[in-house]
Amino acid sequence: MRAVHAPPPVVLALDLGSSSVKGAAFDIHGRVLAGLEAHENVSLHYAAGGAAEVPLADLVAAAEAVLDRLHGRLGSRSVLAVAMTSIASSLVALDARGEPVGPVLSYADTRSAGEVRAVETLTSREETGCPAFSAYWPAQVRWWQGAHPELPAEHFCSVPDFLLMRWTGELVTSYSLASWTGLLDRETLDWNMRALSTAGLSAAQLPRLGDHDTRLTLQSRWTDRWPKLAGVPFHPGVADGATANVGSGALTPGRPAITIGSTSAVRLAVQGAPPPIPSGLWSYRIDRNTHLLGGALTEGGNLYSWLQSTLRLDRRLDEELLGMAPGAHGLTFVPSLGGTRSPDYDPHARGTLHGLSYATTPAQITRAAMEGVACRLANVAWRLPVSDDALFVASGRALLASRAWPQMLADALGRPLLLEDIRAGASARGAALLALRAQGVEISTDPVAQRVVEPVPAHHEVYRTMCARMDRLTRLMREDEELVS
Repeated sequence: MRAVHAPPPVVLALDLGSSSVKGAAFDIHGRVLAGLEAHENVSLHYAAGGAAEVPLADLVAAAEAVLDRLHGRLGSRSVLAVAMTSIASSLVALDARGEPVGPVLSYADTRSAGEVRAVETLTSREETGCPAFSAYWPAQVRWWQGAHPELPAEHFCSVPDFLLMRWTGELVTSYSLASWTGLLDRETLDWNMRALSTAGLSAAQLPRLGDHDTRLTLQSRWTDRWPKLAGVPFHPGVADGATANVGSGALTPGRPAITIGSTSAVRLAVQGAPPPIPSGLWSYRIDRNTHLLGGALTEGGNLYSWLQSTLRLDRRLDEELLGMAPGAHGLTFVPSLGGTRSPDYDPHARGTLHGLSYATTPAQITRAAMEGVACRLANVAWRLPVSDDALFVASGRALLASRAWPQMLADALGRPLLLEDIRAGASARGAALLALRAQGVEISTDPVAQRVVEPVPAHHEVYRTMCARMDRLTRLMREDEELVS
């Protein structure tokens, strides 16, 4: 009789995003397996006044539906681990029974902007790695408690922490997710007492801290639903910016990462002691040994989507964009439609378009907007301590969907881009690689470049001028707002 060999084991990775929940199975070489992917749409809920809430019940249902489908397609494959990556940060309030109460805030919720000035005088970016801003917990918790004094909030956690508690019964968060809250001490890897006091919290109200390799297992009530996951390690969630660097192979000073998805960011992995934080940037964690210096923007693919729907752009737009010289349209587009994050951290900022004429076309406006994002990302990148021969590892669905945007970005940076189109996404792959490492499986984390985009030196000088013009316009707008207020 012919021997029957069991297929190799896999790692399941869940990716909790701002517009969907995705899941995929990866083999022990970090490769996604065809047919073992699932997807559910779930979007943030935006409303007047700066609300940007996570629909928690919908997201939980989506995550469990994704796991249902992956579990049903496993066949005879065994599962080494279940990993999670997620947007960061998010804020879930829990009552004494561990049930969610009140609104669940996302990083994009700006209703806590009124608390930022008070937080700025009470917390230290050097201690927590995070500036005073509406995306972080010191301001968000103060706003939440002031807006909902009638609700019995006993504990606070992130969305992936809540999912893990729901499935395993334990409230644990990773150093990575904790570093995105503005409450983690960079030196001690414990909750920072000054930041806790500012938020009006005690450490007992927050999850237990651990690294991404902490092992939890399903409660018995879930093993009936997912019997193949009984006894399998479930690891704490890791922030999607951190896993994107891991999944892209951007883990050295010569390999910073750039992502343009719904929003965008530049990140540099740094080993060892907490590094100095450049002006206007932040310092998070990938794990206990690896820091993540960088900055993020509120705009990216969301801006392109808005332009598509507002300007009713032609599907052949890429050809027009490629045919334009940088800045030849004479426009300056400040893309602050949803406020700014790095380096200004102004939730009240708004976008503007300067230089319009009757001859201006929708394609020119779109090119100016995309150049504006490229300039913003270059501004962040130029602040980072990257090596002189650095190659930026670039990924993200919005960036890869455009033939024109990668060239704009390379020209703005003045550095080559290694474009990576990773099936299932760099963040999901990074979560899987961290889970494999936790199981003792060592695999390569080198970049998997699809192609290299070289900058045009003459174009880089044009972008330098455009970036300076955009900075001047931003400064004038800020001064005008201050005069009006």
